[in-house]
Amino acid sequence: MNPHPRLRALIVASLILVTTAVLAAAPPSWDDHPENIWIKQSPRPGTPAPGFLYEGSGDYDPVSRKWIHHAGHDGIPQGFHTFTCDLATGAWKQHFPPTSPPGVCCVDGSHVFDIANGRFVRFPGGSLGHGYQWSRGVYLKNSAVWLYDPITEAWTNMRPPPYQEPAKYSSDAIGGLCSGGTYAPNHQIAISFGGSGAGGAKNSLFFYDAYANSLQQIKAANPPPARDGMGFACDTSRNQLVMFGSQYLSDEQTWLYHFQSNRWEAHTLEPHPPAKKSETYSTIPKLAYDSLNDRLICIVWLGERGGHETWSLDPGKLRWTKLNPAAEPASSKSRSRNLTYAPDLNLFMLELSSTNNRPELWTYRFKKSPTRLRPPAPSALTLSTEATKATLRWTAPSNSPVSEYQVFRAPPAEPWRAEFKQIATVKQPMFEDSEVTPGSAFFYAVKAVARDGSASELSRHARSQPIVPAAPVVSVRATDRVEIKWQAHPAKDVAGYNLYRGVVSVKTVKKGEPGAWKDNDPEYAEPLVVRVTNLSDLKKLNAGLLRETTYTDPVDLTRKGPEAADYKFAVHAYILRAVNQLGVESGPSPYALTIPSEPVNVLCRENRAEAELKWDANAEAGLTGYRVYGLKGTWQILPLTPQPIAETKFVHKTGSDSTRFWVVAVDAIGQEGQPSSPAWANHSYRGFYSGEWHQ
Repeated sequence: MNPHPRLRALIVASLILVTTAVLAAAPPSWDDHPENIWIKQSPRPGTPAPGFLYEGSGDYDPVSRKWIHHAGHDGIPQGFHTFTCDLATGAWKQHFPPTSPPGVCCVDGSHVFDIANGRFVRFPGGSLGHGYQWSRGVYLKNSAVWLYDPITEAWTNMRPPPYQEPAKYSSDAIGGLCSGGTYAPNHQIAISFGGSGAGGAKNSLFFYDAYANSLQQIKAANPPPARDGMGFACDTSRNQLVMFGSQYLSDEQTWLYHFQSNRWEAHTLEPHPPAKKSETYSTIPKLAYDSLNDRLICIVWLGERGGHETWSLDPGKLRWTKLNPAAEPASSKSRSRNLTYAPDLNLFMLELSSTNNRPELWTYRFKKSPTRLRPPAPSALTLSTEATKATLRWTAPSNSPVSEYQVFRAPPAEPWRAEFKQIATVKQPMFEDSEVTPGSAFFYAVKAVARDGSASELSRHARSQPIVPAAPVVSVRATDRVEIKWQAHPAKDVAGYNLYRGVVSVKTVKKGEPGAWKDNDPEYAEPLVVRVTNLSDLKKLNAGLLRETTYTDPVDLTRKGPEAADYKFAVHAYILRAVNQLGVESGPSPYALTIPSEPVNVLCRENRAEAELKWDANAEAGLTGYRVYGLKGTWQILPLTPQPIAETKFVHKTGSDSTRFWVVAVDAIGQEGQPSSPAWANHSYRGFYSGEWHQ
């Protein structure tokens, strides 16, 4: 019998208070997490949380067991900051990466953690709408994908192809306001769907392969209506995507995308979670898949005062069930939820922004882990190549006797189309494949077979292809001399490199216009590059493999075509690909331009009425110095150092005014480079860090 609503509310409140007190006293025992109740893990007494994380993204890193949060709002503007929350202690930390993506909001539910590659994947969202940002610093940084490495605490702008910017009102642009994101562990790809752009809502579907820096738009049959703010998850057991609801539509169908057939299908199910628009919003659901218990959990939002409902979907029976947990998550703001499932803990994790703008991290267990009937999959699968073979090595499952291993291989294809077939059975955790085709990138995976004959799931994949290398460093020494250098590839079987040069199409600005969504640049002495719109005519510069890590290109930058618009020089980009002993070429590195890269580690501290800035010297050779720009008011960007300064520090009198600073490098032929990430002085929202120096 259900208790009286008021009595039930008291019981729920007591459960939350008791659970919070227990967790505050000691790190939680995840084995003892109860079923069908949401428990707040953060903030806890004595472990404060940052503010203004509304409309930001988040996901769980199973290696560090930390929640990663990026962007949203650090006050009024779109934020670029990155935070983590230690799941065991509930403690939050703000990170200061060397460089970061441009500030962005409306990305709740759209960024994911790539488990196979150990990177947090950021797709585009809403930038420049609230001011406090420099359009040159936004557009030159913006690209389809940035990756965050939680080990090095560094962001990388991957700049994957295709390089041409979609038309302004095209639905073919990736991401946008409130797109949906999920990760497909069986294919090891990050996926983006829908969102809103300049032309309105979209239903575009993109797959991103971080290993090869490959981004593809998928044209699927029977797509759902365009939308944003949807629940979006990957059902690995059936090799399908599941989508439900939206932010503004009244669509209560359950949508499935099948990888094998590349087709969407809609199902009208009763009952189902609420998904009708009421006044401004619909229920803005979030969705995640429990791979241990074969269930999807959906959180629907019933308004800032209405709280949430928790539903489950049995994907085998296509049946929704309202779960009525003993405690639901606290009320939250509209675009403020990120939901994921962690198989290593058998927990759902929900980050929400409370109605007072503070982040909260909640956990939920649908059911206890079922008894394992199969051995765990082998781990740490690696591959090295020689001229005529590929050698696989892996780590045996711990505490699980294995009688043999089954080795699988898939022909060259996109990861989601790889069709694995068994090619060998071995007793030891290694295998040599001599039936390989030079120049072809095969996929490999391994299963462990127990003594009773039961086999594990496939391990994570390995490829007979090098992982994508880091971007090269491009130094313009003269108008007809460009020096390129790069880091040696970490893989020992890399035989050399191919270097490519392409022609860059640019948009320039000579004088901006203060305002949101504007090119809010100051007036320059001459037009400067504000954004890259295309990279074309890629040509390989080397006849044979480059064995060294340097190259000098005599390209003439004074020979400019229409791609350079009214900029004074031609702009080129360089892309690096590594080649292994088998002759397989990697995916493309991020491109590097013939204008200087952004200065990194730009930090600020307040010293009475002054702001002190410092930064690292750029990696490019032959620079003449740096210029510093500052923010006046909301949108006005001002040059603070008309002439380049040689030092990597600068002091500016700010008084008590709140302002932002950017640094750009200037090369040997007078080109201003890409702006750094900004650093605040006297920010109204101080931040969440210890010490004096900050961003």
